[in-house]
Amino acid sequence: MRALTLGFFLSILLTGQGFSETLSPENLIDRVYRQNAELAASQARAESEAALVRVSGALENPHIGIMRENQMTLMQQQMGPMTSLTISQELPFPTKLVARRAEQRAMALAAEQEHLDRKLEIRERALTTYFELYAAIKISSLMAAQRETLREIARVVESKRATGEVPQQDEMKAHVEQTRLESDWLLQQQVVFEAKEQLKALLNQDEEILPVEGRLPLPRVTLPWEQIEPLYERHSKALAHHESELAAAKAAASLATMGYLPDLMLTFRKPFANAPPDAYAVELEATIPLWFFARQSGDIAATRARVRETEQRVANSRRTIKAEARSLVQKTDSQAKLLSIFESALLPQMQTTLNSSRTAYSANRVGFQELLDSERSLSAVRIDYYRTLASFVGTVTRLERIVGTSVTDLPF
Repeated sequence: MRALTLGFFLSILLTGQGFSETLSPENLIDRVYRQNAELAASQARAESEAALVRVSGALENPHIGIMRENQMTLMQQQMGPMTSLTISQELPFPTKLVARRAEQRAMALAAEQEHLDRKLEIRERALTTYFELYAAIKISSLMAAQRETLREIARVVESKRATGEVPQQDEMKAHVEQTRLESDWLLQQQVVFEAKEQLKALLNQDEEILPVEGRLPLPRVTLPWEQIEPLYERHSKALAHHESELAAAKAAASLATMGYLPDLMLTFRKPFANAPPDAYAVELEATIPLWFFARQSGDIAATRARVRETEQRVANSRRTIKAEARSLVQKTDSQAKLLSIFESALLPQMQTTLNSSRTAYSANRVGFQELLDSERSLSAVRIDYYRTLASFVGTVTRLERIVGTSVTDLPF
């Protein structure tokens, strides 16, 4: 028993897991990829389409039958009814099998690309929700800390009010600000709850999620901005999905034009009762496109129209993806610069301003309103920073989905 207990704690120390385990972006993506039901359904469909490639070019099952002929010829009248075994096999024109396989292969590739695009979509939603939860928790903690700070300020105001150094309105303002902050904190708790529920849905679980990491580094873009936009041409899964659909449509159109080619039916018949031992019959039939004006011509017109439709979808998809990639690159660049300004200038400046206001208020050099404004300004800047961080992650993960490849140090 002691050995088991020791082994358990050693495993915790060696794996770095246990009761202090947190939900990091890396293990979040790993778990979402393994547990998300929507992604599992998409993968199953892609596997189904891929499995059909093997059978798309195969022959149909042969027909086996028994034929009984009674008094068909003078010999049969003398020997009795003849019983024969027949085997028939339909033989499509060889190029039709090739076209069917090409169509199904393109459909399988389209399903695979659609699954990969869905995978990037799930990743986008998971990381965005994770950082929204992280930001919501940080904002909630800021509000709780600000609430404690306001309590301290309120005590200072009360002591100054008791000595007549400040008017009664300052004391009332302090209590009103505490009440307002309390209501904001309650609303923020709802934001935290909603983000957790969204993550639970993405993870396909009912139990409570692990706590997020206490401090996350700012995601960094790893490629020059001018190199990001053209990536969609080679890596976009959505564009590859539409292009594969176009290939399938062209294969279907090619198959439709082969409707004029004859299909064969090969039949072999071997009598095994009341017949000479070397008797057999072979029959070869061919289809004739007699109703070509209704059947084949209609199929060709329909498939060619589908090709034109899919070509327009591909062209529209390329234009849309290019425009969105360009827009997201600019937006990501702006948000990254804004986050840098927050870290290097705004937050330090606002903290310095608040410290100066507290010192000046204690020395009666500024009024309570100036102190309150400084406190509000610092809190607003901190909240804006975390909200901008969550928005930045949403924008950059959307960009990575659009271009189809990683451009940041976020888990891909």
